[in-house]
Amino acid sequence: MKYVRISVDGGGETHFADDQMALEEADYRPPAPLLFVSHARQSSAIQFVRLPAGWVGQSIKVPSKQFLICVAGDLEMTVSDGESRTFGVGDVVLMEDTHESKGHTTRASGDCHVAVAPVLD
Repeated sequence: MKYVRISVDGGGETHFADDQMALEEADYRPPAPLLFVSHARQSSAIQFVRLPAGWVGQSIKVPSKQFLICVAGDLEMTVSDGESRTFGVGDVVLMEDTHESKGHTTRASGDCHVAVAPVLD
C-alpha cells in the first residue's frame, strides 16, 4: 500500500518521500476469506478533525510520529524544502516532523476531514 512520509533530515528540514507498506495475505477474520494485511502498529488513540475551508496552519510540528488519513475533501501540505502536495480521500501521510524539525504548512481549500492516529512504534 502506498503512502507518503514527511521525514526530517539532520538540519531539521522536512521532505516528502513516497513509501510502501507491505500487505501480506492473512487469515485476518475467520471465517471470512483471506485478506491482505499490514503489520500492526501500536497507537494510543485516533482523532477525527475537520479543517474548515480556508484554514491554514503554518510551521506545524506534530507532537509525535502520527498517521493522517484523509476521509473527506482535500488539503495541501508544504514541507520546509518548499515542495507541496495535495492529498485527497484515501490518501495516507506518516508525519515524522516532530518538535526538532522546521515542520510543515497545511491548507484546506474546502472543508476537509481527516483521521489522525499517533504511532507508538
